[in-house]
Amino acid sequence: MAKLEIESIDFTDEAFQPLIGLITDSVGEAFRLYQKRKELPETMNKKQACEYLNVSYNTLVGVYIPNGLKVSIVNGIERIRKEACDDFLKEHEI
Repeated sequence: MAKLEIESIDFTDEAFQPLIGLITDSVGEAFRLYQKRKELPETMNKKQACEYLNVSYNTLVGVYIPNGLKVSIVNGIERIRKEACDDFLKEHEI
């Protein structure tokens, strides 16, 4: 995995300030989502899968699963693998 380190950026022109704020917020949000997704187990229950996919429960069971998101069922216990979520999203890219 590539690592990006930036010691400092000096944009003194005030015109760059909104852009810098947007970039900072976006990077912070991406990092928070990455950390959240990393903390979830490899095989997730539906609630955890909703967090991983950033969708509501209704969207998961009413849209994603009927459209092909794979669910494993063992003795009535349903689990969804992270890899299955990633594969599903890749299959539905436009």
